[in-house]
Amino acid sequence: MSPTTSRRSRVLGTAAAALLLLVSCVAPPDGDPTGEGTSPTTSPATTAAQSPTASEPATQSPPPTSAGPTGDPTAGPTAGPTGDPTTGPTEGPTAGPTGDPTAGPTAAPVELVTYSGTAADAAFTFQLPSTWRVAGEFSDVGGTVPVLGPDGAPIGYLSVLIAWGAVCGPGCPMPPVAHLGDVPGEVPLSSSGEFVVRSVAMDLTSAPELRNAYGWPDAVRLVTSLTDAEVPPPTAMPPDVMYGVGLVETGVVASNGITYRTVIFSSVHDFPTLEAAREYAESEEHRQVEAMIASFRA
Repeated sequence: MSPTTSRRSRVLGTAAAALLLLVSCVAPPDGDPTGEGTSPTTSPATTAAQSPTASEPATQSPPPTSAGPTGDPTAGPTAGPTGDPTTGPTEGPTAGPTGDPTAGPTAAPVELVTYSGTAADAAFTFQLPSTWRVAGEFSDVGGTVPVLGPDGAPIGYLSVLIAWGAVCGPGCPMPPVAHLGDVPGEVPLSSSGEFVVRSVAMDLTSAPELRNAYGWPDAVRLVTSLTDAEVPPPTAMPPDVMYGVGLVETGVVASNGITYRTVIFSSVHDFPTLEAAREYAESEEHRQVEAMIASFRA
């Protein structure tokens, strides 16, 4: 099989999992907003996990949320990240201030550091501001770790999974989303290739019952995530799956027979209005989040 054919089949497998989710969903029951099969949001929806391709065994989908992912997002026998949240495998600072150096005194250069890690046999790196940190460590079978901002609050989540998928039953809501832009990834992923950093916002002001069902603290949710570049911008999405995925090759056969791993790198913020979400999408912090996700290499 040629590399192009292999990549297309994997992308189609990921799209198939997404299609399953779009054509069959259930209204979310009350429960843990970080349960299996959920998005990088605070939804309490319970979904049945599927693998990225029709021929692969099912596993749990990742649970990164605005409060922090705590569920087991892998098909392995152990739970997600463990260990001291202050001992991530970070390296020394690298050159490369961000922002426009001609924009005046408010655009101070940002010192960057490089985070290098391995999860589920996938080696990866990405850059983040020196005042941010990765909390916790991945287990041998992957998992999810948060990226914390200067105040210690989660500003992003990285999941590396052996397999991923999410479906729900009839009646799954598909509210419209506003596409707030794409930023190209710096280096193609080793399996799925080119990616973008995509931002979408959903406004549930007129649907308070959905806000309560999915545990949203505010009416509007903004999700920024690593997304396969071949996936077109959406016009509607389930409230609990507002993120994209990428695939990386490891050369190591997992228990379900695949050698690639699914990556979900996302950031979630909630706002009272869509206008407030748009304003944040123009902020320096949001640009730093986009740059961090765009720098992901594996």
